[in-house]
Amino acid sequence: MRRVAVIGLGLMGGSIGLAIKSRKLPWEVVGYTRTPARGRQALRRGAVDRLCTSVAEAVDGADLVVYCAPIRTIPTLVRESLQSLKAGQVLTDVGSARAFLQSEIPPLLRKSGAVFVGSHPIAGSEQQGIDAARADLYERAMVILTPGADAPAKTVSLVRKFWRELGGRVVLMDSREHDHILAKTSHMPHLIASLLAATVGRTPRRAELAAFCGAGFADTSRVAEGSPEVWLDIVSTNRSNLENELRAYRGELDKLLSRLAECDFNGVLRVLEAGRAARRELITGRTGKRSKTI
Repeated sequence: MRRVAVIGLGLMGGSIGLAIKSRKLPWEVVGYTRTPARGRQALRRGAVDRLCTSVAEAVDGADLVVYCAPIRTIPTLVRESLQSLKAGQVLTDVGSARAFLQSEIPPLLRKSGAVFVGSHPIAGSEQQGIDAARADLYERAMVILTPGADAPAKTVSLVRKFWRELGGRVVLMDSREHDHILAKTSHMPHLIASLLAATVGRTPRRAELAAFCGAGFADTSRVAEGSPEVWLDIVSTNRSNLENELRAYRGELDKLLSRLAECDFNGVLRVLEAGRAARRELITGRTGKRSKTI
């Protein structure tokens, strides 16, 4: 591989370029963004070697194209790429919902001969834009590949190698299984954090509450700072799985309310103990202290 095209130069795309340069990988990085100021900042930070004025120009001659944009925007960007795509070129992305893209993109590529192998690096931040990009964003991050059944093995290997070169830990998964799991571990928590922040801040006198919002509130609501536009795309493309998880959450919330109404504080204690135990096991697995991955 000699050239990587990064389409979208925000947090995720900018971090790809910075990681390539930090690790001294022998790849030219060409970039495209619809926002000129963001492109200039990407150049200043060394995240790209050169900027292109169109998607088609950026993908021309690239061995790997990485689309770093809101999920529903990616098919549009692929359409803008078609005039330059050649047989054998490999396309991937960084989207958090997989089944939608797996159904939308391969049909667009049939005439070109290019191949799509979807990726979801479980990395990121509530911060946005090229200024938030960093070279170590993908270091030890879990990266889920969701190739279609007809994706050539050498193509999957190229995408796997790309993420490993950036420091990621790669697993393969069916796109529908991915969406089922991530609704539970990522998409539902984000909506709950948003609802938490909105509920605490429902008073018009928010400024008076600020001094009383400690680390607990900051930690549990942090991800609510994420881009509403990006998250709306995630929610809308994984709606049915997310509905199931929110119903499960509502069921647990209703049980807790009943225990409070009945002054069943032993029951409340069991909820707190179960929550602590579940979190400890989940976080221990996430940080690699246990070897199993999904």
